[in-house]
Amino acid sequence: MKKKIKQIYNSKNIDGLIPGVKGQRAFPTSQFRATDPFVMLDHIGPEQVGGNWFLDGKGHDHPHRGFETLTFMFEGQMQHRDSLGNRVELTSGSVQRMNAGSGIIHGGDMSSDSLTQRFHEMQLWVNNPKTEKMSTPNIETISDKDVPRFSQDNLTLRLISGTLNGVSGKIVTKADTQIAHLIAKGKGVIEVGEFPIENNVMVYLLEGDVSINGTTIETYQLVTFEKENRVIEIKTDAVAQLIILSGKPLNEPVVFGGPFVMNTTEEINQANIDFQNGKFGSIHS
Repeated sequence: MKKKIKQIYNSKNIDGLIPGVKGQRAFPTSQFRATDPFVMLDHIGPEQVGGNWFLDGKGHDHPHRGFETLTFMFEGQMQHRDSLGNRVELTSGSVQRMNAGSGIIHGGDMSSDSLTQRFHEMQLWVNNPKTEKMSTPNIETISDKDVPRFSQDNLTLRLISGTLNGVSGKIVTKADTQIAHLIAKGKGVIEVGEFPIENNVMVYLLEGDVSINGTTIETYQLVTFEKENRVIEIKTDAVAQLIILSGKPLNEPVVFGGPFVMNTTEEINQANIDFQNGKFGSIHS
């Protein structure tokens, strides 16, 4: 039995969040706040920006605490830097997990894909359990060739975390998640699963239109599902891309404080104090 669609939401326009590139926020929005343990999803592009497009990240370094970011570089490049001293290049198809934990500052320069001349990127925030809020910050980056995948007809399912369709992703988030990127090159159909009954499951359409369980989903729309049943059916007629998110709820208080996600207002206040006092370190050029 297929999971029933619960609701379909339109994304919020965030054009210019990355200067010169269109953007969409799937959540939080006024229509849909978030689904535990996922906190935010910002989608940048896809946009034909030209082969010479470059964004100098100087002056845009910023702090985080209390959660993990997953950065998907679908098309383009980013020169990641952080207060741990890491300098890492993300290229087209790569994925980076960054545990902000007790505190980190990060940023980077961005450029277009030299072949497609497009820029296309997404950042997902995954909440940390209370016991991991102040864990040691760290990062890991996986290149496109190292992302496990399952292919069927014109469809390729890239597994980022957890296990779906018998394939396991290499990234392990502190919250229990199943995250996958589906790429369609043409007409195809696939059943994706199995999802634990207790998990919150969503699909966000990055590009193109698809049919999910017989319902047409349009570009930049977010789909939520009822808890019952363990698979979803996706049909494509043309080029399309989407993200599948499944996560076990933490069932803990969530307090947003700009770049910080904690359990209480007091913890947000402390994060601001610690950042101002230099406890997140600094990025050296």
